[in-house]
Amino acid sequence: MTPRRCSASPARRSTRPSRTSRVPPASCAVAPTRTWRDVMRALKEIRSWGRSLLGVARWQPGVLVVVVAAVWLARPSVPLLAALACGVVATAVGLRCWALTRPVSFGRATALPRTWWWRRQVREVWPDVAAARGLDVHGLPELRSIAGLWPHLRVTVRPVRGQMVEDYEAAGPALQTALGVARVRCEPRGFRDIVLHLTVGDELRRPFPATARADVLDLSFLPLGRTERGETWRLSLGPHTLVAGSSGAGKGSVFWSLAFALAGAVHDGRVLLHGIDLKGGMEILMGRELFSTTATDAGTAVASLEHLVTLMRERNLTYAGKVRSHRPSTDEPLHVVMIDELAALTAYSTERDLQRRAEAAINLLCSQGRATGFVLIACLQDPRKEVIPSRGLFTQTVGLRLKDASETAMVLGDSAATTGAACHRITRDVPGTAYVVPEDGGPALRVRAGYASDDAIREVAQRFATPVLVDVPPLVSDDLGRRPRRPSRESSTNQEAS
Repeated sequence: MTPRRCSASPARRSTRPSRTSRVPPASCAVAPTRTWRDVMRALKEIRSWGRSLLGVARWQPGVLVVVVAAVWLARPSVPLLAALACGVVATAVGLRCWALTRPVSFGRATALPRTWWWRRQVREVWPDVAAARGLDVHGLPELRSIAGLWPHLRVTVRPVRGQMVEDYEAAGPALQTALGVARVRCEPRGFRDIVLHLTVGDELRRPFPATARADVLDLSFLPLGRTERGETWRLSLGPHTLVAGSSGAGKGSVFWSLAFALAGAVHDGRVLLHGIDLKGGMEILMGRELFSTTATDAGTAVASLEHLVTLMRERNLTYAGKVRSHRPSTDEPLHVVMIDELAALTAYSTERDLQRRAEAAINLLCSQGRATGFVLIACLQDPRKEVIPSRGLFTQTVGLRLKDASETAMVLGDSAATTGAACHRITRDVPGTAYVVPEDGGPALRVRAGYASDDAIREVAQRFATPVLVDVPPLVSDDLGRRPRRPSRESSTNQEAS
């Protein structure tokens, strides 16, 4: 398939010889190679086991004496004991290797005993946690039931009179630390009970590769990674999406997982990607073959955004009185604008005129573009309103690791921040981990996007190269849109004198 170039007018299209594209397979993913890091992790596991045995011998010498005595008394059966010991060690090593290499299947196979163990732990530690947080002043809150299956437990509590959900939300971090669980979330049940949702196992700890598929039929929801429940994380494509996270939080993982999820539709011409990266193109130029337009400076970015506004208005006039929603096709593709660092365009630009025009174009696309097939996906580090004035127009947000609880509330909302969405508590060693609020308005969900290596980005870009290249008209001055300069006091005095 030869890529075709779209001129400024959408009606005229010309063909040019360009890069060759191979037929993409059903899926494309580059898994992380096993390197020296895996060997070091195995050595750490062996060292941890050795320390555990030495700890038992040091702090529990009675156990060591019993073991030595048992071996001495059973010395006539040394071969049998040796075989038994080898069997136990082999079983333990096999289980540990299973847990490290296939954590999902290992968790399912051992769910029942681990669930029983965690239920016992919760019942044992509950009185101490309630006392430490002052929840037992007027009596110990009753644990009515502990349901669920590892790694998700539902603890139903009957609070004493005068207690509210906020009291248990405040006790959530203490319960999380005391139990060593990954997450605690509170919600009321009925008029009297409160349910504590405990995530006792972190299924998002290990990274996994981002994948791209050729058979993309439904563009409503895009598979980006996994949820804390072990399910596929699917992000709705219709709403304009804002991805916020500190430096190193994994915005690139979300960015390229989105691009990979759209790669099949990009290759057949139903989706056109428009990339904007004001860091000189360090991010998007790695996979430039996926993008119909690329902008690496403020002037080109503004020209691209204003050209998209023009296309949007033309499509609005075409749809008026005929169509209320857009369906992607090769004749009328879905335009997806992917901005790597939005603040560099709307807040940090030194050219005020370009900054003003960029904000105006983004506001128009966000407020009018969804129904006609224009979607914005923007990443940024600072979610404050003065940095991104149009934050309210992005109706879907993804909160990666943030600085503090106030930024979490800015991105996901106050209710999400108070019900367990702790973006500010995400650690640095799990990039791509985030909290999202489901479209149905339910509690925030902890998710993680797949990791896209440089080799994977290049391979996907070559195999799923876009067949359509768009020519963006050059940027023209906007003298008519500028505010008139106020006359200085000296010029006003001269005019009055004349």
